[in-house]
Amino acid sequence: MTGRHIVLALLILMTSVAAQWSALLSLPMSGGTIPTLGSVSSSGLRLWVDSSETATLGLAPRVRFWFDKSGEARHLTALTSGVAPYATAVSGRAQLIFEDNGLALAQPIPLNSMTAFFVMRGGSDTGYHPLLGKTDRATGLVVDAKRLRAINGGGSILSGIIGSINTNAILMIRMNSAGTDYASINGGTEYSFSYSSSDSATHVGVIYSSAAMRYLRASLSEVVIWDRALTATERTSVIRALGTKWGITVP
Repeated sequence: MTGRHIVLALLILMTSVAAQWSALLSLPMSGGTIPTLGSVSSSGLRLWVDSSETATLGLAPRVRFWFDKSGEARHLTALTSGVAPYATAVSGRAQLIFEDNGLALAQPIPLNSMTAFFVMRGGSDTGYHPLLGKTDRATGLVVDAKRLRAINGGGSILSGIIGSINTNAILMIRMNSAGTDYASINGGTEYSFSYSSSDSATHVGVIYSSAAMRYLRASLSEVVIWDRALTATERTSVIRALGTKWGITVP
């Protein structure tokens, strides 16, 4: 290969890489607004990662980065320990498969006030599935045998049986700093619990538990978190938008 051909090949490579990332990263500046989900206001939107947008994933070939499109720059990065998640599609639906690993948040997310949606699929309904957590103390949110376990400094509270995650499911969690907390699957019955913590989650898919880390063994397709209480109308709108997008039956 001549020097001219080498330069040309490098130019094509650089242009291709730039095209892959520039559209997404320039969106908040060029568009002026953040895209909405179900026409719900982006006010208070603190994290939004979506595996169906392949340009938001840094692959080599496993996931190194998962870029946040909320405008808050809470980009996720793979942990150095364990096996990094990998991106794939099951029945045409994009997802990140976690095999005993998690992702670090660029900025923490307070646990005591949020409305969060996780589009996920577990290998089974048994086991321990960390969603949001800390790696230096046993604090965070975990799906445990069809229940939501809210853990604060090692003490835990279990909601009622929220439902199965062994098929594609939309898990909704509402954490109210001065009121009752709720969790539901696919827009169904909301089970109440009471959780109080001043801590913030630092990781997705991992939590410190007892004397060791516990990691996620499931898949995540999309995660959306607001730091405010969405109204019933807003929650329904988001759940229906996610249901349509990911082929999940909701009310």
